[in-house]
Amino acid sequence: MSHHILTYSKIKFYPLEPEINNINIQDIAHSLSLLTRANGHFVHFYSVAQHSVNCFKEAKSRGYSERVQLGCLLHDASESYISDLTRPVKRCLPEYFTIEERLQKIIFDKFGLGDLSDEELEQIQDVDDTLLHLEFDALMEPGIFGTSSYSAMEHDFSQRPFISVEKEYISVFNRLMGLKREYKCVGIDGCKGGWVAVSITDTEFEVDVFRNIEEFCLKYDDWDRILIDMPIGLPECNTDIRPDGAARKMLKGKTSSIFNTPCRQAVYADTYSEANEINRQMLEKGLSSQSYAICSKIKEIDEFLNNNPEYKNRILESHPELCFARLNSGEPLYDNKKTYEGMRKRIELLSRYCDQTDDIITYARDNPKLKNCMDDVVDSLCLAVTGMRSMEKGIKTIPENPMVDKNGILMQMVYADEL
Repeated sequence: MSHHILTYSKIKFYPLEPEINNINIQDIAHSLSLLTRANGHFVHFYSVAQHSVNCFKEAKSRGYSERVQLGCLLHDASESYISDLTRPVKRCLPEYFTIEERLQKIIFDKFGLGDLSDEELEQIQDVDDTLLHLEFDALMEPGIFGTSSYSAMEHDFSQRPFISVEKEYISVFNRLMGLKREYKCVGIDGCKGGWVAVSITDTEFEVDVFRNIEEFCLKYDDWDRILIDMPIGLPECNTDIRPDGAARKMLKGKTSSIFNTPCRQAVYADTYSEANEINRQMLEKGLSSQSYAICSKIKEIDEFLNNNPEYKNRILESHPELCFARLNSGEPLYDNKKTYEGMRKRIELLSRYCDQTDDIITYARDNPKLKNCMDDVVDSLCLAVTGMRSMEKGIKTIPENPMVDKNGILMQMVYADEL
């Protein structure tokens, strides 16, 4: 019988005789993002990795040291190699505690935490206990512990995509360890004749126009974050809830920038009058001319996602005005983006977050293919910057628990967690 497991990164790992050189943070992040808390008895999937990230955030909000923050992130890392047991069973298996303690110590040693003091360990334990109480209040039975637990911040207990949690876990780890990975993010917006894309890393950028979504995806297939300013989760009846209304509430004074999304049936109609009538039947409201004007783009990406399901929920819908507001401390930019002042304020804001902004704008203005769609370039850059921020700070969705449309696409808008 084999005494090892095969990890995500294809390492032969011996849980009963662990070797420090076989501890791999990618294995830990991937495994914990797929392991459920509470043995799967919460109201929805909530992973050990998300719990660990929340523990890190709680420790940070309390002003604990970065060593304690890292300890909070890694405190359940042994579960990636030996899983967990429910408490009543665990108490009957004392050898499990010995195995767990030995493995957790090696993990702490691996990442420079082998000398945690009793005070630091108590802080980690207190944060862990706090999140346990909060999680059960939010996801199981309010008041199950009898008394509420103090927390320094509001936490996100929503059901999040596995890959999003895994990447945030790695991002937090890298930041705390003083490591920095060069993320690759791209924003895309529709324009006349195709799609404008702005891609950025910490050191490079590209701005280009693509004829179709397939051409774009061939180039950016392996990028970390792809955000698009186009509805991609489509309602088919009036009980399907899109994020449009909730997003408008976050953009008071700029609500007109978010159009009502047509139903999928209307998107495939041949004429405006037909689409308008279908939309009234399916969603009980008419279709504005602005919404109909982008139906061909919505149809193009909807067909692409249906034929290429591996891109579903990898290409994420966002909205530039929402992202500008989040980058601007929650305050929308009220000047029209097509005016000089509106463009100036947006470029100035993006410059605070992306050192390459001026070079990108200059390049686009000097490019014959791009100089007539500068507002689309700026919007695409805003989405790319938001993608980069979301890799570093975490991603948020509107609504917190989005519905899935009939084609398996989340009906959501995403933005960076700037808190």
